[in-house]
Amino acid sequence: MDCPRCEATLDTYTLYGKEAVTCERCGYLGVSVEHRSEPKEIESWQSALDRFNTE
Repeated sequence: MDCPRCEATLDTYTLYGKEAVTCERCGYLGVSVEHRSEPKEIESWQSALDRFNTE
């Protein structure tokens, strides 16, 4: 089985009947992840000071 990232041969490990794959070359672990996130609105210093002074 080849790595979907770098096409090197994947190593397979089995423990307690569960199987996992890993790539020594690029660190792929066989786990799907999402690297995108929703952008956060950053409060400006002026807005923070205005909020602080009105409370």
